[in-house]
Amino acid sequence: MSRRKRHPVKQAAFNQIEWFEHRTGYPSQEERGKIIHLREELSFELVKSMVTGIKPNDSQIQALVGKYGAQEVERATRVLKTSLDLQSRVADDAASYREYRQRYARFGAGLKFHTAREIEELYKNHAGPLTKMVARMRDMTLPEDGFDISKELLIGWRDWEDITPPAIPLRLDDYVVPQPAAYPAPINELLEWGGDLKKHHEFDDDRELLHWKKFIPALTRMAFDPGLLNGWPSENPSWAPWHAIHALGNLQAWESAPALAELADLENDWLSDHLSHIWADMGAETEPSLWMILETASASTKRRGLAAESLFTMTDGNKAMENKVVKGFEKILRNANNFNPTLNGHLISFLRDLEAVDDVYPSIEEAFEQNRVDTHIIAPEDLEPDDFDDFDEDDDE
Repeated sequence: MSRRKRHPVKQAAFNQIEWFEHRTGYPSQEERGKIIHLREELSFELVKSMVTGIKPNDSQIQALVGKYGAQEVERATRVLKTSLDLQSRVADDAASYREYRQRYARFGAGLKFHTAREIEELYKNHAGPLTKMVARMRDMTLPEDGFDISKELLIGWRDWEDITPPAIPLRLDDYVVPQPAAYPAPINELLEWGGDLKKHHEFDDDRELLHWKKFIPALTRMAFDPGLLNGWPSENPSWAPWHAIHALGNLQAWESAPALAELADLENDWLSDHLSHIWADMGAETEPSLWMILETASASTKRRGLAAESLFTMTDGNKAMENKVVKGFEKILRNANNFNPTLNGHLISFLRDLEAVDDVYPSIEEAFEQNRVDTHIIAPEDLEPDDFDDFDEDDDE
C-alpha cells in the first residue's frame, strides 16, 4: 500500500516579500512592483467572488486568506468597498473628480493637473473598452500609442498608496485662481483641515452651536469661493469647501439648501454627490426647497436628480414622507408634455428601492411605453420580474 506524498504548505505569497515582515518605511522598487501585481491579482479574485455571490466565510475566500494573508484580504476588501460605496447614483462624476484631486495632491508631482473635461477626453481617447483596460492592468503592458492613462491619472492608487513615497506637487507658476476671501474665527479653522475628509467640528454645547449658526452665510460663501474651489489640490485651503458644506449640514442650515444646489452645475464639480445626504441631515425644513428644485423643469438634470435623491433619503423610517415621495415622483413621471428621460430613470430607480413599483405600476409602464425613460439608467427588466410581463409581451408582437 503506497503512501500519499505530503506536499509542504505553500507560504502566503505576500509573506515571501521581505517588506511585509516589518511594514516600516517603503519597499524597494522591485518589491513594490511585486506587491502591486499581487494586490491587483487579489482584487481581481475578490471581484470574481462578489459577482458569483461567494460569502466571506466560504472556502474560496479562506483560500485567498491562505494565499495572500488575512491583512491583505482585509485591506483589499476595504478598498473595494470604498470604490463601490458611491455617495450618490446621480452625481458619481463629482465623487470621481474628488478622488482624482485626492490622489493628485499626494502623488501628482511631475504630472499635469487635469480638469474634469480633460479627464473625460483622456478616457475617451486612450482608455478604450473596459476589457482592454483590465487586460493592461493584468499584464502591465502599454497601449500601442505608448500613452499610459493609468500613470497619467494615477489610476489604481489605492493599491500602492501605502507603499509609495508621497510625491506632492507644488503649485505651478501658470496656475492662477482668484484670491480666496478672508473668513473670521471660528470658521477660518476649516482652511487648515486640508484633505482629511473625515475631520469635522465637535460642538461642545448648544451655546457653541448657536455661535456657529451666525456664520451660516459665510460658510455658504466658503463653499462657492472660486479661489478655494479651484485651489491647488495639495494646499490645505483648497479643501475648505468640502468642510464648509458638511458644517452646514451639521448646523442644519436648511436656508442654504437652494444655494448649495448650484454646486451641481459647476464645471469641475467635486462636491455635489454629498448634497443629498447633507440636505437630508438639515431636517424637515429643507423639504419645500427640495420639491422646488425637483419640480423646476428648467433646472439641470443633475440638480433635480440630487433633490429627488435627498427626498428619497428622507423617507428612511418615515412612512408619511415615503407616501408623499411616491405620489410626488409619480406625478412627475406622468407628465408626458414636459419630461426628462434621465430624471425619470432616477425616479423609477428610487421607487424600486422603496418597493413602490406595484403602487404606481400604470404610470411607470406608460413612461416606458412612450419612451420617456432613459433605459441606460433603468429598464423594465431591472424591476421585479412579474411587473412588466404584459409590457414585454406587447413588444414581442
